[in-house]
Amino acid sequence: MGAKSRKREREPANGEPASAAPVKRRRQTNEETLRLSELYEHLAAEDEEVRLRAAKQIIVKFSPDNGPSAEATEKALQRLIRGLCSQRKAARLGFCITLTELLRQLFDQGKVTVEGLSLDVDGVIKLVEENTKVEGNVAGQERRDHAIGKLFGFKAVIQSSILFEPEVLLECWDKVLDHVCGMARDIPWLREECGMVLFEAVKNFESRPVFEQCVQQLLQRLGSFRLAHTPEGVAIWLLIQRTYSDSILPDNVWYKKDPLGKKERPKLARVMKEDFRTGSDTSEDGTIKTAGANPNPIFAWDVVLSEMVQRDGKQASTKNDMSKSAFPQFWIDVVDNNLFSSSASHERKSWGFKLFSSLITSAPDWAIPSLFSANLMRSLINQSKKKDRFLHAASLAALTSVQLRVRQEPSSAASIFDALTSKNGIIDIDNVTRTKTLEQVVQYADNDSLRKIVRRLQSIHHRPDTLDQKTADIRRQCIGDIVLNIVKGYQNYETVDLTTGDDSWLKSALSILIDNAYFIPNRTAKTEAVPLPPISDTTRKVYQERLSSCLSRLLRTGDEASSYAYLILGMIRSRPDSTDHPEMIFKAEDSVKKTIKKAFKTLDSISEKGSKSSQKSTTAGFVLLYAVTLLQVFNGDGDAVLMLDDLDSARKALLKQKKTDETGGQDAFVEVLLTFLGNERTLFSKIAEEAFTVFASNITSHGLQSLTDILDTPESLEGQKELFAQGEDGMEEDGFSDDMENASDVEMIDEGAEESADSGSEDDSDRSASESEEEDDDEELTNFENKIALALQTSKRGLDAAGSDESSDESDMDDDQMEALDPHLEQIFKQRKQSTNKKQERKDAKQNVVQFKSRVLDLLSNYLKKEYSNPLSLDILLPLLRRIRAGTNKKIAEKSMKILKAYCDTRAHHKAPLPNPEEVEPVWELLKAIHEESGQGSGAKNHLDACSTASLHVVKVLLGMDMANYSKVSTVYKESQKEGSWGNKSTMVTRFQDWCKSKQLGK
Repeated sequence: MGAKSRKREREPANGEPASAAPVKRRRQTNEETLRLSELYEHLAAEDEEVRLRAAKQIIVKFSPDNGPSAEATEKALQRLIRGLCSQRKAARLGFCITLTELLRQLFDQGKVTVEGLSLDVDGVIKLVEENTKVEGNVAGQERRDHAIGKLFGFKAVIQSSILFEPEVLLECWDKVLDHVCGMARDIPWLREECGMVLFEAVKNFESRPVFEQCVQQLLQRLGSFRLAHTPEGVAIWLLIQRTYSDSILPDNVWYKKDPLGKKERPKLARVMKEDFRTGSDTSEDGTIKTAGANPNPIFAWDVVLSEMVQRDGKQASTKNDMSKSAFPQFWIDVVDNNLFSSSASHERKSWGFKLFSSLITSAPDWAIPSLFSANLMRSLINQSKKKDRFLHAASLAALTSVQLRVRQEPSSAASIFDALTSKNGIIDIDNVTRTKTLEQVVQYADNDSLRKIVRRLQSIHHRPDTLDQKTADIRRQCIGDIVLNIVKGYQNYETVDLTTGDDSWLKSALSILIDNAYFIPNRTAKTEAVPLPPISDTTRKVYQERLSSCLSRLLRTGDEASSYAYLILGMIRSRPDSTDHPEMIFKAEDSVKKTIKKAFKTLDSISEKGSKSSQKSTTAGFVLLYAVTLLQVFNGDGDAVLMLDDLDSARKALLKQKKTDETGGQDAFVEVLLTFLGNERTLFSKIAEEAFTVFASNITSHGLQSLTDILDTPESLEGQKELFAQGEDGMEEDGFSDDMENASDVEMIDEGAEESADSGSEDDSDRSASESEEEDDDEELTNFENKIALALQTSKRGLDAAGSDESSDESDMDDDQMEALDPHLEQIFKQRKQSTNKKQERKDAKQNVVQFKSRVLDLLSNYLKKEYSNPLSLDILLPLLRRIRAGTNKKIAEKSMKILKAYCDTRAHHKAPLPNPEEVEPVWELLKAIHEESGQGSGAKNHLDACSTASLHVVKVLLGMDMANYSKVSTVYKESQKEGSWGNKSTMVTRFQDWCKSKQLGK
């Protein structure tokens, strides 16, 4: 019946046909409603662009220019206000922005411009109250949402400026203040947001006199609502004090109307920590509740600290005396003693770390030392040194902010370094906190900061603030590490002028190492010049190692490498002639002194002549060799004195070679380089590489053969003796494997440094060696057991059953028999120990030879890069191929493969011509030898690939000499294929044919 009734209502009267217009209007209305609902939904979207796009469309739709209806406009305002109470995180942002802009347009020039809309500013305030009111008994979360929505509603009203333009509406402003201040007093967790709304409102007043009444009303509300002594109230007070005269501020709130004054600091510290002497919301003494836990310090902290820094900076700069700054004590009173006291909670300390992080990135240089206060540094170190500490992440974030400041402003490095290593910090803070804070600080420091940092290091070194020798050693060794980090991290050595005076930070840094590694103060030295406690021998050794590491870094500076080596040696030589006359620790016999004096004379002569001649590179090479050898002499290395004699002989041989065109000079020079290469120090191998690169163009075939012959040396005790010319006693105890205290200055083969050239192939040599060692172990164990059995006059079977309950022969031995047996057993165990020692000796010998071969490969790699077009470079191919064979050391094979591929890659040498030997016959012999070598690798794929690559390179050389060589080249490949030396492998032929097709050869 109801359905029929509704149907009759829709029928037209008098049987006339229905009109389509009402249906169309209803459809349009529904579509508009759905579209508007969709826009409201988009206002709560997480995507900012979606929110802004929806806000723009809503504002345009209800803009007075588009003539919206009064009813629709008022509904839109109500909908926007209700949307502020949504639980969705982004809703308040979208709805607040839209409400703010819509109010600004609706009340343009203080008049409602939508026809029929009977709504004034007071009515808008009532709309906010009504549409955010909680009705009935609702859940706590919903109450929170409505409280936040109410605040955002008043925030939109304030930001829309309808309270102030075109005239100030004091009554409406008072109502808004009452609502916002009431929420700030009654809802502790919302107080910060309320304070931020009022703070932003005052900031937008821009100190215009017309707003003084508004400010006075706000100050009056801060007092009546008991908000003046809250962090938010302090922030608002300071903002008003900065923008208006003090006369506008009420009396009897803060002493001399200044919350930052010295007498008010105890109260300010309590206020900023939100210590309100807690009572209830309506307690008689007027106190208010402290807000709940907050992971971040409220905005008022930034206002207070920035205001103090700004105010103090102006006063100090006016007086040109930063020492009278009040900020350091203010930081201690309000932050350090407040947030970092021993009784402070983790939450308050977390606030302190975050305030520190914020301020360290923005504070002026003069304020930086004040931030590293005693309690803060104690907490920072304690929390950062162990991962299980509650504030470990916060402390690391603070240290990261320190590094960020220096990275952004290198000139701040000196003040930060001084603060981190002052009485509140420690020089070994990086070791304690397991961070790289000081390392990063010195790495990004500018030149002026580095000079100050080095002076600071010199001061700490002499007086490490402890009389305990062990502690002093640790701190001084940290200084050596820092000096090394400075030298290693510096990137602008091209700007360093070595001709300047002692003001150079580099000279001062090196002086710390040199003065304390090689010298001691004399008896007449002033007290302040004598380190206390004295420098230990261990520390001196560390300084020597750090100096060598510094020189290793300086060698990578290019043309100035030899100048740095000469500089260091000159500083050592000049010290005894300085005013304080330090005594050199190195003492030597007259013959050694004579050798050193002769070496210095030769070095001076080389350096002087080299600066005037055209052969500066040759001079640089000799300066490096002499300087480093002399440095090693002062380190107490007795073999270095012999190296000086060898070096002098090689130099004379080279001079003779230039006159007579003999090859002996180069051979002698190569032998000297090999001596350097055999030293366990990374510095010496680098020197060898540098010098070899300098003289690469002069190296003869005999010199190259001396290097390539080393690659074929057996990796055994015999090979070690052959390489290092040792006697039967084997390697000395201070060989390659020792001296690992400074890993940065000792080169060891990295087991995982390079990936295998052929992942499918196995290292037959390592496997067979391992199997052989296992067999040797089994044989040794069997012999050992047999000797024991023979001594005990029992069988092997009896020994195996010795643990059973049955009695054995040896159990019946009396004391005399056992005593007689002791010498035999002692001899057996002695032999067993000797056998074990020999096994370890063989293992060490193999490692030493492999490492030496690796260094030789580095030399050959440098040679091939620099002398790509030199015909002698072809002589290196076969030795490399032999190292890639299956059965050789895996790491050496991989490195050889890498060098070979780099050399034969013509794209990498596109600007350099191929080698062009004078005689073609040796090249043909090389090609045939490579084809013969291809059959020696047991068919391993990586070896065949290497032979194919080398063969093609030689083919290119032959065709580059004469294209008529093509037919003979093809014959060599065909003959090799007929011989079947590759079995089923046709890699070389296939690659040759493919290459010929790509070059259109043989057509």
